[in-house]
Amino acid sequence: MGSGCSDLSKDATPKSGGIDSVCLNPSDIESLPTSGYSNRDHGRVTFRSIISSDRTPTNSMSAGIATCTPKRYDQPASSGGNLAQHRHWQAVIWIIQSGEGIVNVDMVEHKVQAGSVVFIPGHAEHGVRNDSVSEDLVWYYCYPTERIGDVRMRFTNDQGKIFDPMPR
Repeated sequence: MGSGCSDLSKDATPKSGGIDSVCLNPSDIESLPTSGYSNRDHGRVTFRSIISSDRTPTNSMSAGIATCTPKRYDQPASSGGNLAQHRHWQAVIWIIQSGEGIVNVDMVEHKVQAGSVVFIPGHAEHGVRNDSVSEDLVWYYCYPTERIGDVRMRFTNDQGKIFDPMPR
């Protein structure tokens, strides 16, 4: 992993307590496994975990990319890609990479599009749905935890039952 990322520094010795920097190319990211949901209670979404201490020599943060497919033309909004309302104890930042949709945080809806940034506090109930009939909604997510597997989603539709959609 990381081949093709240029190290422009003259001294490649890590200066941050033994943790190295990580640089992944698009081909590295595309080769990572996906996980997700495809049901009414949890949504129709895929996750690709990118940075996580169980697969990269990193600490303190974990991150990945999520994708919701477009809704079907002449169908209810729920027929398209979405991540159902849920909570987890960690705060999260979402950076919308492409598409457009609606992010709901604690019952307040926010229209998002490519370039939008959303901060979601820990324990806040939140979800997202793709509003497009033609384009995927793709966002980058980042959590303040070493392993993506530490993020335990509690879905509103499941009365707080814990789910772990991220591959380990």
